[in-house]
Amino acid sequence: MKVRNANQPTNNNVTKSKRTLLKHKAIGISIRLLVSALLALTKKQRKKLINNIGKTILRFTKKTRERAINNIAKALPELSIKEATNLAFEAYGNCAFGIAESFWLSQVEPDIFCDEETLQILQSGTGACIATMHIGCYEAVPLAVAKFSSQSVTLTNVPQYLEEKMDFYSEVNITAINKNSANAFSDLLRHAGNNAYISLHCDLYASQTEVTFFEQKTKAPSGVVLLAKMTKKPLLLAYAVYKDDGQVQVFFETLQKPAIEQESEKTVEQVMANIYQRFEQIIRQYPSQWYWSYNRWRN
Repeated sequence: MKVRNANQPTNNNVTKSKRTLLKHKAIGISIRLLVSALLALTKKQRKKLINNIGKTILRFTKKTRERAINNIAKALPELSIKEATNLAFEAYGNCAFGIAESFWLSQVEPDIFCDEETLQILQSGTGACIATMHIGCYEAVPLAVAKFSSQSVTLTNVPQYLEEKMDFYSEVNITAINKNSANAFSDLLRHAGNNAYISLHCDLYASQTEVTFFEQKTKAPSGVVLLAKMTKKPLLLAYAVYKDDGQVQVFFETLQKPAIEQESEKTVEQVMANIYQRFEQIIRQYPSQWYWSYNRWRN
């Protein structure tokens, strides 16, 4: 009688793993070829092509399209359904390009804007926590931070197998931590404690802190505020938008200095309320560049 070790992989498991590995390899090769083909185009041609691809994808994804239109109708009730629909398609196309540019960050040269106080924080080398959002070029904020510091850190959703093959973060001196890692927050805390500049997207839904967003109650991730409090680092807000010619602009603002410099410390809820109030102002200014399709307003 044969006895099989419970930890020993079966032939089926080995075969499945090989198939998965080959599939991942094929995806990686395909994306590299696609990126190479896109980079052969001019920036204007790339933007137009990817924008149209994004709009086409939205046309065939009913659930995503309806969610975007419903979100716009909630946030901007002054728009007609036709106007909300047009905005959903325009924004989805622009966001498709904002995501795509992550694959060639080394070719993105953002214009950076901030006041003197914020510039001193960025140049100090002592680190900061930065609340950012899904608008314009998604990774332009950590890219801009890397112009000031060798320790620009962010979270990423890029599959590990693809990230290893296309190391577009480290090429521009960005440390990317997999947000699905069990140690993601502790890794961020360690980097923040070592004077890194941590950029985190904060405009997603998360069950951490209740906020009011476009006069609707919702919940938001408060990790960036907690990091700032735990490490006594300045809290900044930053966002990236495209000009009409496709040039990326990144704006930095100081939200809060370390608690030691304040007369009274604000609560996490108060700080998140300030962040979301500012997010709303930015979105109203650039509605066609923000990603409207997330399920942000939930019961």
